Amino acid sequence: MVWVWVAIFLVTILIEVFSLELDCVWFSVGSLVAFILALCKVNITIQIVVFLIVSVVLLLSVGIICKKLLKNTKSKTNLDILIGTSHTLLKAIEAEHAGEIRVNDVVWRAVSKNGEAIAENEKVKIVSVEGNKFIVEKE
Repeated sequence: MVWVWVAIFLVTILIEVFSLELDCVWFSVGSLVAFILALCKVNITIQIVVFLIVSVVLLLSVGIICKKLLKNTKSKTNLDILIGTSHTLLKAIEAEHAGEIRVNDVVWRAVSKNGEAIAENEKVKIVSVEGNKFIVEKE
């Protein structure tokens, strides 16, 4: 049974290396513990139970915590410092068409936060950035 644990360890490590999702590394640790038990000639049933317990406990505790800490769903950009600043619309925002605002001598596309039309020369405040456009609302 020693070689089975070695095989499980190697397979789960390879899967983890290629996926980087922190899903299989916990089974690698479980198989390592079971491998040590196999070297000590512990009963196969105990090896399997310990493998499952160690793997599941690590997956549910440390795995979930690590995924939450490592998960970064939003990348900050230099444009984020512009959120909350006021600007004047150069081109009106219409229902299905983006308007334009000038920010630091660069003209950017702007869309209304709630889909409302905003007239040209109105003052707007930047509330967020999505791709290459600013989301604005009337001041």
